[in-house]
Amino acid sequence: MDGRNNAAAGAGLMDKVKDGAVSQLSTQKDRATDGIGSVAQAVRQSTQQLRDQHHDTIAQYVDQAAAQLERFSGTLKDKNVTELLDEAQRFARRNPALFVGGAFALGLLSARFFKSSRDRNADVSWRDRMGTGDREYGSDRTSGALQYGREDFRGPRTGSPSYDTGRS
Repeated sequence: MDGRNNAAAGAGLMDKVKDGAVSQLSTQKDRATDGIGSVAQAVRQSTQQLRDQHHDTIAQYVDQAAAQLERFSGTLKDKNVTELLDEAQRFARRNPALFVGGAFALGLLSARFFKSSRDRNADVSWRDRMGTGDREYGSDRTSGALQYGREDFRGPRTGSPSYDTGRS
């Protein structure tokens, strides 16, 4: 009898975990569709700028890309998470090499995105800790040339032996 109760409790726990995961995936799916919709809208706005600059052929291709993004966003929005997972499984069975290659490429892009986000956050916090001042490492604002380690302060340091030559 205890074995049945334990099995039932284990099944109930698994159902809760599954429901929680589906709920989280559904929330992420909604965020993704909203983001794709925003990107499509921004792409569509750029087509008007291209037409204003008499680049009608390019604008037509960009408009088609925006339409594809909107269709993709609508398809994602209309399906629930279970349907999307089933479709992904069917695609993986039909085209295993393409699925693995796509997963690898998606992993590389995700890693690059997270790495750049982390670097940007670390750079901001470093600048916050160092205080204000015009310190620029990595590029020269005027020429774009790389000058690592350049520090541009507001004037010479008074009393410093390297700046005090005794000449006027």
